[in-house]
Amino acid sequence: MTTSEYNKSVDEFSDNIYRFALKNLRDVEKAKDIVQDTFERLWVKAEDVSFEKVKSYLFTTAYHAMVDLSRKEKR
Repeated sequence: MTTSEYNKSVDEFSDNIYRFALKNLRDVEKAKDIVQDTFERLWVKAEDVSFEKVKSYLFTTAYHAMVDLSRKEKR
């Protein structure tokens, strides 16, 4: 994935990821953190993720980030 494709994915999917996280977490700040964490993880793995599959990768990563957050809060 190129930098321009990454920027395009941020433009296209950030609102959707935010709504997905907000619906599940019911906390605005946590939802924003999930979006930030998701795109940070994508940036690290940008070379391995193709642009055609970025939407699936983002939602899967956001889901796992929410699971990680809930596990951390339970401790």
